[in-house]
Amino acid sequence: MKLLSLFFIIKFVNDRILFLDVYYIINSEKIKCMMQKIIITILGLLCFSQVFAQINQDTSKINENQNPDLIIQEDTTSVLYDSAYIIRQEFIRDSLIAREKFVKDSLYHRKVILDSVTFLKQELPRLIAAAIKSINEEIIISTDQVDIIGDSALSDFTYRVLSQKIEEPYAPWRSTIKLNGNSFKIKIDTINKKINSVRSPELSYSFNYNFDKNMVRMNGQSTILKKSSGNYYKFPFDSVFFDRNGRVKKLKRYAHYFEATKSYQKGASLYVDIELVKEFDYFPDGVLSAYRVVNYCDRWGGKNINEVCHVVTYSISREGRKFTVVRKNEPENVYSDGTFIFEFDSNFDRKGMEFINANKSLTRKCFVELNEEKNVSRYLYEKNGRIDRTILVNYNNNPDAKYKVETTICYFEEDGISYYQVNSTTGKTRTRNKLTMVWEPWK
Repeated sequence: MKLLSLFFIIKFVNDRILFLDVYYIINSEKIKCMMQKIIITILGLLCFSQVFAQINQDTSKINENQNPDLIIQEDTTSVLYDSAYIIRQEFIRDSLIAREKFVKDSLYHRKVILDSVTFLKQELPRLIAAAIKSINEEIIISTDQVDIIGDSALSDFTYRVLSQKIEEPYAPWRSTIKLNGNSFKIKIDTINKKINSVRSPELSYSFNYNFDKNMVRMNGQSTILKKSSGNYYKFPFDSVFFDRNGRVKKLKRYAHYFEATKSYQKGASLYVDIELVKEFDYFPDGVLSAYRVVNYCDRWGGKNINEVCHVVTYSISREGRKFTVVRKNEPENVYSDGTFIFEFDSNFDRKGMEFINANKSLTRKCFVELNEEKNVSRYLYEKNGRIDRTILVNYNNNPDAKYKVETTICYFEEDGISYYQVNSTTGKTRTRNKLTMVWEPWK
């Protein structure tokens, strides 16, 4: 077998054959002749295809020049894909920008709400404390802390008093003002960051401020005062002074009188009278330690205007949850002067109260039983070492109930058994047969 080596060198320039070189080494003449024919045939085919391609290209150019409106179909798949990709990228970018703006706006709005609630948490409790100390004559012993719920609401304002009420339902030693809901309305000066007014079922005041941050003027609700000398428009207001811890240390109540028109509208200004002054001292933990009330004489009482008529002082000491209050009146009152002892449980709910007057002629002692809701279920009154009377308190949560609360007084005889009851809500009474111990129907 003869060795045959064949080399083709084909060079292209702009898709055209420039030249073809064939190198071969043949050792057989027959094979050499046959290969020459094959090479000539291949070269012919290549030249023919090249000429045909040139003709097609020239023809396309001629058609374009002759008919410029001729639409030449091209493969636009790549162009359409690129356009859709660009549109998709722009959509993603715009969505991210919109989302980023929404998040920033939400965070800013949330921050504004949180800042507002934080401001109210700091300022509102001291103003409410001042308001309740103005309208409440009882001893407000302490107030609970107001907390932020979530980031947009405040907890309720709860305060406790050393109440002398021993017949009231629910929990007369504990009061709550709801700071959320439609019943509580507040107006705020957002520029100066001041509370302008507070309205709720328990209190209604507007506030004025001056350069001294520890002093506030509280404006109450006006009333029409009818006297024998005519009708007057009474506008009460208080000057409140706070200590460095934000607690009320002094409160002065005034009344500004105006003429009242026939239609009971405010007329011309007449005079301003001082009505009372309250002073407060505190233990280091903020619990009240002393309370003094100076009452001034009424303009129509026949005494000198702005003359002190009555002073009462409460001195408070404590031992755990037991508070001892010594009350002293000026002028002296031997029946109401005396010592009160209030006892509370670990939840600061009252367990009992005792009063002994100054000359020991009067002693009252009352115990309290609570239900599951921590409201009074029964008062028990002790006299001469035995329970002689109780008050039962029944609550009805049915919205259609005629009476939400009913109180029944039970009188006990020396044998410790009650034979007579009075429903102080309905006015009905009933008795018990001492032999059969059966209660008669209510009458």
